[in-house]
Amino acid sequence: MRATAKTPLRLLGGLTGLGLAALVGPIGLTSPAMARTAFDVVFDSGIAGTSFYNTGVKGRMSFDFRKDPGNGNTYTLDLGITNTSPASGPSSGTLVGFAFNEPLRSNGSEAISLLSYNPLDSGFGRVFGGVNNTTSQQRSRGVRVNEDEWLTITGSATAPYAPFSNFDFCARMSSSNGCHGGSGSTGIGGGSTVKVQFKLQSNDSNIATADQVAERFYNLFNAFDPGDSWSKAQIALRYQNVKKANGRTESGGEKVTGAAFWRIPDEGPTDAVPGPLPVLGAAAAFGWSRKMRHRIRLSSARSSTES
Repeated sequence: MRATAKTPLRLLGGLTGLGLAALVGPIGLTSPAMARTAFDVVFDSGIAGTSFYNTGVKGRMSFDFRKDPGNGNTYTLDLGITNTSPASGPSSGTLVGFAFNEPLRSNGSEAISLLSYNPLDSGFGRVFGGVNNTTSQQRSRGVRVNEDEWLTITGSATAPYAPFSNFDFCARMSSSNGCHGGSGSTGIGGGSTVKVQFKLQSNDSNIATADQVAERFYNLFNAFDPGDSWSKAQIALRYQNVKKANGRTESGGEKVTGAAFWRIPDEGPTDAVPGPLPVLGAAAAFGWSRKMRHRIRLSSARSSTES
């Protein structure tokens, strides 16, 4: 299920005893704020209600947005994909695919559209979703895009990704059974990082800077709380060759969703003079998907203590 923009009511409601002025006061509605154009989505399948098998594999997707020069509404997304699981042993696995949705406007149309995709040298050269009129082989194995080449995203077709709902875009290194299935013979091992690129377009006059683009994706990805219906997840990673926390192999691999965290401070302005932090952005920073973010922090703290 695709999520539209949320109102601040749910975000503010959970902050007992805090009025709006108290919430945004420390940030400041009158003093300039640094433009925030980058965030990380953290995945931890050890957190109950975020993954299908609860194996403990972990990952991170790092989103960096910048506005293209000379064009008023196109942007570049530099996306880093990291397998933060151990290289071997319990809670290890091979990261073989990633998927996410585009933000929508309140009328259900795309607020931001993916225009094209470049796998660079990542190996994520099998694309599902975003390309219409595919052959049966392309639907099972993906539309092939070569290293350092751009694939135009022209269609509205989506990628099946059970148990989650279909995603607007999904990429894998190899597959013979769609984005959510297939073989785990190739992928990212524990401790490894790759990068890919996207070209984006804003379809909303209220989204005119890189930080506004970043905020819309940030809010979208934080629409899920642990225990929600899988259909509410807006971003996911796919693992195979997975070892569970007890060291036994999980034949089904793993599928896990995550939560976004701003990568601050000192991001600095990019394509525009930074202005006041929007109220919705302030609410999102403190309240959005609070259960999910809290559990990820606790899990990270435990991992640091144990190591």
